[in-house]
Amino acid sequence: MPNGTVGDHPLTDILFHKVEVYGREADDTIRRIAELCSRRELEEWWDREISWSSDTHLVLVKSQSRLAELLRRAKESGWEI
Repeated sequence: MPNGTVGDHPLTDILFHKVEVYGREADDTIRRIAELCSRRELEEWWDREISWSSDTHLVLVKSQSRLAELLRRAKESGWEI
């Protein structure tokens, strides 16, 4: 079980420790995703789409796609972003 220190979990490293894991662009995109969804939704997406991959390009593509979905959802729901 992760104890919250650097290196425990890539998502924690990105969100809380601001450690570069998948490259600046992918990490920044993941931070934006975290701002637009619940922690549970973020973790479910992470487990389904990202956690198994070490391919930084694939993580970038998947995170950009997810961010676009969330931005579309937010706009349709009337959020100001």
